[in-house]
Amino acid sequence: MNRVNIYDRETQKLVGWFDIDAAEKFSEDTWFDGSNQISKATGSQWAHEALYRTKGGRWVLNRWSQWQGSRETWEFISETEAREWLLAQGHDEAAKRYFGPIEEERGPGRPEIGPAIQVRLPEDLLAAVDARADAEGVSRAEMVRMLLAEALG
Repeated sequence: MNRVNIYDRETQKLVGWFDIDAAEKFSEDTWFDGSNQISKATGSQWAHEALYRTKGGRWVLNRWSQWQGSRETWEFISETEAREWLLAQGHDEAAKRYFGPIEEERGPGRPEIGPAIQVRLPEDLLAAVDARADAEGVSRAEMVRMLLAEALG
């Protein structure tokens, strides 16, 4: 057994430990900037991270630096933080295994509701639609949909 102690960052009190030999390790992803390998987790060629899932199911983030005199740290993190870290580092299969299906990537904006149409409105009517949309806290498009649905019954 190779025990790693976890300390609270602020109080430096021991908050737990785990057996690193029994844990599953996930390494950071890197990219080559033309001169150096850069960590996608930290954005640095010097600072690095790795994520561990303990035998007991907890997530531990390990941070270290190649700078002389810097301290290696170990920190328990939440499942949400672990999932985001795994996805950001390209460990999609591990994220799926531990957290379920991953949503499909979508383009910018909201999902398509229906086909787009173009309608020209007089300025005063458009101003009235915008004022009502602001009052109800919805977008112009949503207000037009609501007004049409109301009018058509």
